[in-house]
Amino acid sequence: MNPNFSRTRLSRRGALVGASMLSLSACLSAPVFAQPNSRNVPAAEWTRILDAARREGKVVLYATMAPAVHDRIAAAFNAAYPGIKMEVVRVIGTAMTIKFEQERQNPGVAGGDAMITADVRWAMDAARKGYLRTPVGPNAAAWPDAWMKNGQIVFLGVNPWVMNYNTSLVKTPINSYQDLLRPELSGKLASTSLVAEVVTIWYKWLDDTYPGFLERLAAQNVKMYAASVAASNSTASGEVWANAFSVIPIDAALHAQKAPIRTVIPNPAYGFSYGGAVVSWAKNPNAALVAMDFLMSPKGQQVIVGNEESASPLPNIPGSLDMRKYNMQVLDWDKATPESIKAFEAKWNRLFGAR
Repeated sequence: MNPNFSRTRLSRRGALVGASMLSLSACLSAPVFAQPNSRNVPAAEWTRILDAARREGKVVLYATMAPAVHDRIAAAFNAAYPGIKMEVVRVIGTAMTIKFEQERQNPGVAGGDAMITADVRWAMDAARKGYLRTPVGPNAAAWPDAWMKNGQIVFLGVNPWVMNYNTSLVKTPINSYQDLLRPELSGKLASTSLVAEVVTIWYKWLDDTYPGFLERLAAQNVKMYAASVAASNSTASGEVWANAFSVIPIDAALHAQKAPIRTVIPNPAYGFSYGGAVVSWAKNPNAALVAMDFLMSPKGQQVIVGNEESASPLPNIPGSLDMRKYNMQVLDWDKATPESIKAFEAKWNRLFGAR
C-alpha cells in the first residue's frame, strides 16, 4: 500500500459498490460478419488462431492508459508470446476515434488492430455497425458477462478519478473537491480540458454532485492541460500546487520517482472503466484476438491493476484495488446520453473558456 495515497472509508451503503459494479452494463450481442458471437472456441480453433498470430508477428494496440501501464502490458505480452511483438501507441480522447475512422475508410493504411479506450461510446457505436470482432479464447470465454458491452467491448477494470497535490507547497492537506476552493490555491490549480467525452462526463458529475461547485472552481483561475499526465507532472514540479483530475497509475509513476505528490481518492468518488476491443479491419486480426485474450487473463489483469492502481473484474487478482473501501459511483454509458453531454459542454465552455 503506497503511503502517498489518501484512502476514504465507506459507509455501509457505500460498501455495496463492489457488488453493484457488476450491474454496470447488460451484455448485448452484435454480430460481426461471419464470426460467431460466442467467445468460446474449440481448442483446435484457438490453436489455429495462435499459429496465425505468430505468422502475423505483431499487433498494434491504440491505448489511452497511463504510459507506465502501457509499458507493463507490452512487456508482459511479449514475454508470454515471444513470436508476436506488441506495439502500444498512446492516443488520447477523440484523436483515437479520428485515427480509427481514417483507417477504416482507407483499408490500405496500416494502423491499429485493437484498442483500450476511456471513451467507450465510439466503440459502442462501432459494435452496432459491425466494426468490431468478438473476443475469443480461453480467457475471453471465462470473462464475466456483466463486464462486456454490446458483446464485443471488454470492460478491463474500474479506475477512480483522483486529485493530487504537491506536498512541498500545500501545507494543509487537501482531502475533498471543496478543498480546491481555498483562497490560497487561486491561480495554482490544474485540471484537464475537454479532450475526451469521458472528461466531460466527469465534470458533469461534479456539477450534478456539488451544485455551484464548477462556478466557484472557475473563479479559481484553473490552468487547463490537454492531458492528465501533463497536469500531474506540473503538480509534481511545482508549476501548480494541486490538480483536480488524474488517475492512480499516472500518480504512481510520480510516486516511484519520489516526487512530492500526494494522491487523494475523494469521498464520494467517481470512476470509469477502460474498454478493450478488436477492430474488424485489423491488419493483424489473429494477433489482436490473442492480445485481447491476454488482457482478459489473470496475468493480464495483474499487469493492468499494478499495485492497487485499479480494480479487476476477476476475483483474487494480486494488487487489485479493493473497491469496498470507497464510496464510488461508476460511469454508466447508457445513462450518459450524447444529448446531455453536448448540452453540458456549452456550460463548461462558458465557465472555463473553449480551451
